[in-house]
Amino acid sequence: MTKVRSWGLISWGVFFALLVVAMLARPELLADVMSESRPVYVAVWGPMLIAGVLTWALVRWFGDRDQLDRRVAAALDGHPIHREFGWLMVFLCGFVLAMFVLSWVSSLYGEELGMDLRMSVSLVSRLLFLFTLPMLVMDRSGVTIDGKGTAMPALSMAVREPWRWLGLVSVALAVGLISYRLVPAFGLPPLSLAVVGFFLAFALVSLCEEIFFRAMVQTRLEFILGRWAGIAATSTVFALAYAITQPHDAVAQIRGQDVVTDLGLSLLTYGVSGVLYGYLWTCFRNVWITVILRIALFVIILPPGLDALLH
Repeated sequence: MTKVRSWGLISWGVFFALLVVAMLARPELLADVMSESRPVYVAVWGPMLIAGVLTWALVRWFGDRDQLDRRVAAALDGHPIHREFGWLMVFLCGFVLAMFVLSWVSSLYGEELGMDLRMSVSLVSRLLFLFTLPMLVMDRSGVTIDGKGTAMPALSMAVREPWRWLGLVSVALAVGLISYRLVPAFGLPPLSLAVVGFFLAFALVSLCEEIFFRAMVQTRLEFILGRWAGIAATSTVFALAYAITQPHDAVAQIRGQDVVTDLGLSLLTYGVSGVLYGYLWTCFRNVWITVILRIALFVIILPPGLDALLH
């Protein structure tokens, strides 16, 4: 227990240390985020905190998380957790490298073809390194004969227990509160073929990322470090991935000017939201809940930068 608490302190310490370093290097960062002209982040933090508290209450009153944790442990029985986590980090590095390389290639040929290939780069990189390769190596390598290789995907995606869908109540509350603040200010994107296409692409992106970061990375880190340390560590990795790939990523909604600013904004947005995604995952082990939340937030928050992304 002492070791688990130590890892928790270290994980959260790294998260806040990175944030402090970014803010010390860019003192205007927090002031910019908290200003009345950019209320997006403040308007999102509060509802996410409230949704987290509601999630705790719902699981405490109606859920059976201990039994669910035992099912997760049984699903991962026989898996080399540490080695699999190492492979996941290799795939994450491959994703980052692919984003840089494919973005460079697309910049060479995109102008000649008269096409913006950024979304294609984002989708291909995620489908290969955050979904296809991890699924082949993590859940189907070495444990397929006894059927254990398919146990975790079935647990996280074929959800049959009604209480494991209660997270949608928290999602509805968070989305409702955020919409109340942001929709009057920014509106919703007008319906068009481009918007529908971008929406479907983001839905696929969200599914790939939630399977990778929550169902695979966080679940294994919870086994290695403990529940809350796993949430903190995964949220930090999630934010760092977006900070690093932001200049080449069509779905990143950070508009920073340099690496330090991107890091700070990513921790304040993807890092903070990652904590709620992680908590919803550890409570319900239902990947569809976090995917739905991410899609809903995309619809609400994207409109201010929609034109830049679609043209």
